Amino acid sequence: MSATVAIDFGSAAVRSDPHPVYRRLRDASPVVWNEVTRSWIVSRYDDVAGLFVDPRMSSARTEAIFSTLPDEVRPEMEPLRNVLGSRMLLTDPPEHTRLKSLVMKAFSAKTTETRRAHIRELCDRFLDRAAERGEVDIVADLAQPLPSWVIADLLGVPANDQPRFTRWSHDQVRVYDRPGTVGERVAVMRQGQQSMLEMRAFLEEIIDERRREPREDLISELVAVEEAGDRLSTEELVIMVVALLVGGNNSTAHLIGNAALTLLRQPDVAARLRDDPALVRPAIEEVLRWESPVQATSRVVRDEPIALHGCEMQVGDSVHLFIGSANRDPSQFPDPDTFDPVRKPNRHLTFGGGPHFCLGSSTARAVAQTAIQSLVERFPNARLATDAVMWQEGFSFRSVVSLPVVLAG
Repeated sequence: MSATVAIDFGSAAVRSDPHPVYRRLRDASPVVWNEVTRSWIVSRYDDVAGLFVDPRMSSARTEAIFSTLPDEVRPEMEPLRNVLGSRMLLTDPPEHTRLKSLVMKAFSAKTTETRRAHIRELCDRFLDRAAERGEVDIVADLAQPLPSWVIADLLGVPANDQPRFTRWSHDQVRVYDRPGTVGERVAVMRQGQQSMLEMRAFLEEIIDERRREPREDLISELVAVEEAGDRLSTEELVIMVVALLVGGNNSTAHLIGNAALTLLRQPDVAARLRDDPALVRPAIEEVLRWESPVQATSRVVRDEPIALHGCEMQVGDSVHLFIGSANRDPSQFPDPDTFDPVRKPNRHLTFGGGPHFCLGSSTARAVAQTAIQSLVERFPNARLATDAVMWQEGFSFRSVVSLPVVLAG
């Protein structure tokens, strides 16, 4: 491949199986400028891992997200731009460090382990409903609602509002992708902003309630931190809760759906999980590597040009780090295109690296492990209702849109 390519990673053809494209990039053009995304693409494991911790790279990439919008539309998008620019995901140390420190305890592995029994109860509740029908869409009936209920329970917001959380979260996550025509991008950004404003208004009422009547939940803890004199402002508090709800919903839902599809296509692996429940932990790690729910994330070159594989990325350039490609790099993973539920070591990059290593990784793992173990134990004869699979639009996140399953027969 040349130093410049024009690859639409969001096209249906690439979405159905991006790995042949990733393989060609790793082999011939590990660093290349993509005219479609107007960004550099980095596809090899060592390079992606290195740039995650490179201080010359910035996560403050709000401007890059909005750079594809027409000039006349940008003022209209100012509310969304302000919120995105204040999220932990799009900030650098020391501001990122300060914000992350306020919520780290709630997402620790130790804290997560105490919630497993409750997560299993929620799984059983959703699957009980499915069992009554005899056929279920794993995405709509389990993968989407379960993370929403778990994160809602943690924060202290009404879980019955889960359908709205899911819609709001989906709309906001889509703004991080930049494929399609200008008109399509404008429509996605407008819908993302509308959902952000609706979620914000909803959460402001919840936060006001917690100020008056604190409870045993994370929002009450954050309110207490703010009112005890910490530097967390009311604006930051709202934005942080929005970010936690959005982040806690989408990637974990994608992981559960991808894991379920993988095991339904490989029933021998599902049988092994039934026989030995301890295998669910490495199996989920392998799903995270093999069918990563996060395919790409982006950074911006900060203070000085970065030379890599004969290419020079200039200050201000957008850089897409292709996690999905790095996770199948044969230099790191022997036989990378084979799903190995006991692969060891398995140093996948799905949760990122450096300061922005995913805050909710322990929670995502616990929810996915519990969901998949529940599925394989309760429905040993489950099978796909159709071989046709539709993948969601965009390229930064990878997940099935629906997953209809027949539970018996």
